[in-house]
Formats: sequence, C-alpha cells, structure tokens
Amino acid sequence: MGYLRYADSQDIDLLFRWANERTVRKNAFSPAEITYEEHCRWFAQILAREDARQYIFMCEEEPVGQIRVTVEGSKAVIGYSICPEKRCRGYGKEMVHLLMEQVKKDFPSVETLAAKVKPDNIASQKVFLDMGYAYKYNAYELDVNKF
Repeated sequence: MGYLRYADSQDIDLLFRWANERTVRKNAFSPAEITYEEHCRWFAQILAREDARQYIFMCEEEPVGQIRVTVEGSKAVIGYSICPEKRCRGYGKEMVHLLMEQVKKDFPSVETLAAKVKPDNIASQKVFLDMGYAYKYNAYELDVNKF
C-alpha cells in the first residue's frame, strides 16, 4: 500500500528525470524535452502556488510516481506519471484513489476532479475510466503554420 507525500525542494532532480523520460514526453501535451532551467523555474512556482499541489507517490518508502493537481474554481485538474520501472503494476489507480482523499483535505472547495489524456495514452485512459471518471469530449487542434 502506498501513500502520497508533498513534494519538496529535494525532489527537483527526481521530478526532472521523470518529466523527461521518453514515454512521459510522448504522453505530454507539450512533448518537447524540458531544460533543467525551465524545470527549476516551474518547480519553484508549483511549490509556491496556493492553487496547486505536487505530490510524490511512495511505496515501501520508495518514490514510484508523481501526481499534481491544479485548482480551477471548483474543479481540480490532475496530471500524473509513474516511473518507468514501476509501470503496469496498478500504481496509477492507487495513486489516483489516494489523490481523491488528499484533495478533500487540501482543497475542500473542489467538487470535481478532471484529467486530460491524449487519445493514444490508453493506460491512463483505462486508469481514469476504471476509477469511475466519465469520458466527456474530444478536443481538436490545427497548427495554422502548416498552411
């Protein structure tokens, strides 16, 4: 059984390594590799924000994944990843379940949790559907620079 802990300044390198892992970049909405300088700026901001929290998912005292929420009114948007060597073991579902309880404590005004998942990220889609999240819509984009 795992647990969530708040990320702190000592997690900066761990989260940088996980953020630039090949599969994480492929599943991210911004797939470009992140520079360490960009990561340091982002990390300082996320730790200082009142409307967001970054958590580390721990299992047997080992960091296994990360999950973050950003509050937008009465809704909180989730983003998560599992370290490569621990994928396909059910940790995604466990982490998302733990987050539901954590959000109630940290952000009691939140009424809805939401996740944005790319169409080809079947594993994350399955996690959210299995956890009772409802599929809501497709989004379409056009790069006007291609014309």
